[in-house]
Amino acid sequence: MDKKAEIIRRYFQLSDLASHDEHARDQIIALFASTAVVQGANGVMADTPVKIASFFTHFFEDNQELHHLCRVNVTDGDYQAEWAVAGRKSSGQLFAFHGFDTYQFDSDNQITYLQVEIRD
Repeated sequence: MDKKAEIIRRYFQLSDLASHDEHARDQIIALFASTAVVQGANGVMADTPVKIASFFTHFFEDNQELHHLCRVNVTDGDYQAEWAVAGRKSSGQLFAFHGFDTYQFDSDNQITYLQVEIRD
């Protein structure tokens, strides 16, 4: 079993819970190394533990309900997840997106880099 691929799958499972479950949100944040960088699809970059925590807190406050499907692809040690999500914003607006996440990990299997990209 590929530990890094399992971590990515867990990230998406927790993301479906984190809008209503603070413990799930905290578990997502704990997947990241203290030196991690997160680049959101909206261009926001979080490069400290405080900024990463704030990024996810705001994300899950804005997105009140999420339902993800994902497929993890590993090519020559590079990790990417193709995903689709349907959700509901805090305003009540419904949305659906398709995209790709790119991941890097440290030797402790913590995420050191996450780039989120929405595609058509």
